[in-house]
Amino acid sequence: MFINNVNPAANLYSSTSNAASRYAAASSVGNVQKKDELTLSHQAQSFQDILKKLQNESEVRQSKVDEISQRLANGTYNVSSSDIALGILGSRF
Repeated sequence: MFINNVNPAANLYSSTSNAASRYAAASSVGNVQKKDELTLSHQAQSFQDILKKLQNESEVRQSKVDEISQRLANGTYNVSSSDIALGILGSRF
């Protein structure tokens, strides 16, 4: 049995290896790849600064907690029923 046209297939493999060697040679001559760069807008930078400040803040306002605790202990902390109702309705609707 005789197989025709084997050489074109063999040429494909040789051209692939040649392309790989050319790529390797080009990359070894000089590293000319440009590094990725990111530039944030002024608004994004401001947002980032504010976010960092908020993350450093405590979630609990200790002075407010101390004031209410003192008022509860003294018996002077009173909340009107309408304020309670508004708070409940405001959180649901």
